[in-house]
Amino acid sequence: MYACSPFNTLSEDDIQRIVQQIKARPNPAGAPWAGLSVEKAIDSLATEYRGELQQLCTAKRIGDSAASDVFHGFLQFLQSLNGVFCSYSEGASRICGAEQRIIGDMAWNALIYQVLDTRVLAWMEEWLYVSLSCVLHCVVRQPSTIAHLNSAVDSGIVARLQQVHRDTGAVVVGFGNSAIAQSLVSENDTESDDTLDDSDPAQSERRKLFARIASDPRQIGMFVNDFASGCRLLVTLRIVAYASRTLSNAVDRLVDANVQKQANRWDTPCLDLLLTRVRLVATTLDALLCGPATAQPFFLGHAEARLYAKFSELRVSELFGIIIDYPDSRQAIADLRACVVKLRTMRQMAHSLRNAIQQRLLHPGATTSDILTQYISAIRCLRLLDPSSTVLEIVARPIRSYLRSREDTVSCIVQDMVSEESELFEDLASGHGVIMDNGAEGVVYDEDYADKSWEPLPIEAKNVYLTAQRRDADVLSLLVSIYETKDVFVQEFERHLAQRLLACTDYSAEREIRQVEMMKLRFGDRTLEKCEVMLKDVADSKRTDQHVSETSQEKHWDMPLHALIVSRQFWSSMPKEQFAVPHEMADMRNKYAGTYESLKPARKLEWRDALGSVTLRIELADRTVSVSAKPAQAAVLFAFQETPVTTLAELAQKMECSEEFVLSRVRFWQTRGVVRETDANAFEVVEAEGSSGNDVASRASRPAAGLGNAVASGAGSDQGEDYDDDDEGDASGGAAGASNARTEALRVHFNFVEGILRNFGPLPLDRILSMLGMFMPGENTTAEELRSFLALMAREDKLEMAGGLYKLK
Repeated sequence: MYACSPFNTLSEDDIQRIVQQIKARPNPAGAPWAGLSVEKAIDSLATEYRGELQQLCTAKRIGDSAASDVFHGFLQFLQSLNGVFCSYSEGASRICGAEQRIIGDMAWNALIYQVLDTRVLAWMEEWLYVSLSCVLHCVVRQPSTIAHLNSAVDSGIVARLQQVHRDTGAVVVGFGNSAIAQSLVSENDTESDDTLDDSDPAQSERRKLFARIASDPRQIGMFVNDFASGCRLLVTLRIVAYASRTLSNAVDRLVDANVQKQANRWDTPCLDLLLTRVRLVATTLDALLCGPATAQPFFLGHAEARLYAKFSELRVSELFGIIIDYPDSRQAIADLRACVVKLRTMRQMAHSLRNAIQQRLLHPGATTSDILTQYISAIRCLRLLDPSSTVLEIVARPIRSYLRSREDTVSCIVQDMVSEESELFEDLASGHGVIMDNGAEGVVYDEDYADKSWEPLPIEAKNVYLTAQRRDADVLSLLVSIYETKDVFVQEFERHLAQRLLACTDYSAEREIRQVEMMKLRFGDRTLEKCEVMLKDVADSKRTDQHVSETSQEKHWDMPLHALIVSRQFWSSMPKEQFAVPHEMADMRNKYAGTYESLKPARKLEWRDALGSVTLRIELADRTVSVSAKPAQAAVLFAFQETPVTTLAELAQKMECSEEFVLSRVRFWQTRGVVRETDANAFEVVEAEGSSGNDVASRASRPAAGLGNAVASGAGSDQGEDYDDDDEGDASGGAAGASNARTEALRVHFNFVEGILRNFGPLPLDRILSMLGMFMPGENTTAEELRSFLALMAREDKLEMAGGLYKLK
């Protein structure tokens, strides 16, 4: 990078010194103006041309000019200015003589300084910007022209450009090869010009000019010749010395426009392409304006510095989205790393990203799952940006702190660990992760599993950043280290495993066995002892169920009941519901329990109905519906079989439980269109859809298949775990009617939803669903049902959804 300017820019003090020098000069001998001092003669000459120069500078209003007028008009202006300069130079040579020609040159410098006002400088900036943009457009649209301009461009200009190319190694217009030319073209180039500023009102005019010139190689050659002539005139007229800032502004505009065109282009490399294009125009400008080829290239260094700064600024502002889009955005990460390493702005980038994450991610509206997904992507991206992980620690600190405050963080991490579609499962299944254990300062890692291919930490990271010292840990290990102990994850996995095993209707646990083995590699064998017992219970239950099935066949029992028998001490607490089961269900249970107790006389089964599942086929007058329900819900329907029209109090008396317990179970059937409320706390079976209600009783069959969960009460027995069964119901021609009834029933819940959104503000679907479960125990609305219902409310203009959040209108 070049730090100094080759231009001798003159300030007002410089001009005053020039004037004083002119006054100090003696009158040269033999001057045509006899009797006049040199300074007076020069002043008289300057006064003669000052009016003409001012008229030239104010005759054109560039703000109203099209692109072609800007280019050709400014070139004509320079030519007119050059005519005045030639006439002035001839007069000054007669006054000053050959030996004191510098006096006249200084006077011209002062004169130019006086007449170059802001309008002319703006005109010159626009001319240079249009010219450079057109040069780049022609080369990008027709790369082959870069190596074939020699015949069209002035031979002296070509020689200078070639010399600059040899000295700097950069490509310049008029010299190059096909490989260099091809490097200027990107797959992302479209029909529109990449160098145009979309906010510029003259954009369409520039596009027309560029298209016309680029369509014909002869037009390109003529344009480059005219541009080179204009640059020579700037040097000849000594305007460059006063306008270096203006010229730099034009280059800055070109760089900024090219950088902005790469916004949101994260899947392809951009930095090298931009560097090649910027170097093309910058070195070309250096060759034309900086004098001999040996002069230090000012514009090249300035343009590169501007490019790195602006491109880094763009990508840092997009870094939050780049992380979301990972791994498709790997190319953007590589470009950003090259910028921040060169500019040494890694720490500033980290703080900018941390602020963006705190504002856009760490708030109640974002789900824990989304935060974890973003954190995982941030870990992978920031390790590419900064292998020392110092930046990762700066960004990760607030994320880790916020995740610790979320109640469902551990649950979400464990769910991702065992989901075969997630990235965490790959880490868990790899078997290469470090073994974690509880230490005095939190989770520690077995050094035998550490990655030995490490580099020394930067001084600022050593003994300060914990994550930086865990560069050998994979993503899963970093997530576990959010907490000071690994036990919370083991316990959550035990709960998850219990749920999975309780949901196995065929005693098949191959997937769960694999998960336990992978967890052992990560957390150690001793921590997974409970899980081993759970798996053993499933295997024992399968053998017991086979024995019961064989006994049932021998005794000609109809036994659709299957039970999972668990050990009390090794399962989590299992809820117990107190109600009287129908005699059909009780008879099957007694037979199953009797067979089990004959097999293991020292033990007795204790049923947990809250975890069971019953599949019912409900035959009504005009339809047959299949529903999977909990035993308590099935018991309510069996009560309707005896009396199709009944009250809440009568149901509670039959089931030997409270009315509150029965009501939520009746609502389950009401939402599925099987039961309706005829009066306050009075219900009847919907025998025919659309009927008035005076129908006969429904014929609810006995369970076609079921899964009860029992607990062995002998030595070594313990607890089970809650199991959210699938309450999907409809399986026949009555599905549409039941769906409509379900929607109408959900309208009753809208008051709850409205109150939740009013008190808590916009919320995602899963938060609304969990809050409904808190306010309405026993309600089994699924996520899909609630999503459909909320979409209906949005169509009815009662709700609106934005960014995944529902809010009141």
